[in-house]
Amino acid sequence: MSDFSLKEFIAESEQIVRGYTAESDVMRRIKPLLEKLLSNPSLPGEAFAPRKDRFAMNLIHMPKDEIFSIVGGVWQPGQTTPIHDHLTWALIGAYSGEERESLYRRLDDGSNPKFAKLEIARESMNRNGHVTVLGRAGIHRVDNVSTEPAWSIHVYGRDIGNTERHSYDPVTGEVGKFVSGYCNILRDPDRY
Repeated sequence: MSDFSLKEFIAESEQIVRGYTAESDVMRRIKPLLEKLLSNPSLPGEAFAPRKDRFAMNLIHMPKDEIFSIVGGVWQPGQTTPIHDHLTWALIGAYSGEERESLYRRLDDGSNPKFAKLEIARESMNRNGHVTVLGRAGIHRVDNVSTEPAWSIHVYGRDIGNTERHSYDPVTGEVGKFVSGYCNILRDPDRY
């Protein structure tokens, strides 16, 4: 167990994001901080406010220059994301419950922006403390196959809620575009 707070995580992550230009350095340095945060049993519940109709992405922190964002992800039982990318670096840490994550490998050369041939590269069941690290080319899907809600903390190298990204249909190969938005915007600097 840890008493490493969300506020401490935000401050230290921001120092790293501003202090290093190589994405690999940023991800390597934030990962142990996120692992430490995930062992704190007292993260604020409002970061994990659910939605009934789909998975929820709640903005916890984003500096004014939008250089990175921290989001609370919530999956009710049976909820899933589409297969998607982030177009930036990402760290996703499982906090509570269990998420099934499917990581995909692209088999085509990417020359047709409306088509992608994918195969599953790896599947895992992610529980408290597990951190997935994805570079800007990473493609995955997350779903909750358990009977309990699943909560996670996500750190992205940009304002992920306002980024036009790609969704992938594994059957037809069609590549779509979407902007995820945020379900709740918390951003309370006195609290987080």
